[in-house]
Amino acid sequence: MRRCFPTRIGSLWSGWKDEHPFIKRLIAEGSIPEVWRTIVGDRLADVTEVNFVRGVLYVKVGPSVVRHEIFMNRENFRYELNSALGEELVRTIIVK
Repeated sequence: MRRCFPTRIGSLWSGWKDEHPFIKRLIAEGSIPEVWRTIVGDRLADVTEVNFVRGVLYVKVGPSVVRHEIFMNRENFRYELNSALGEELVRTIIVK
């Protein structure tokens, strides 16, 4: 379709993303590590490694004190992650 007027790339991108929910979901999944760092803070993010597979966020933690802190707050982290991502991607968090 030929356009006779200029259109901002941001509006084209958001419209295209809304038409393709699979791509929107992949983009959200790819942003999980950055969102994780934003939610838990730099101190916890520096000692954790996150992997997302089929709705499960695996969090690998070194120190046992940090592991316990993340384990106790995993439901809050899950809620905040899903809120920040805009959809219910993370079903559960497993702390290793």
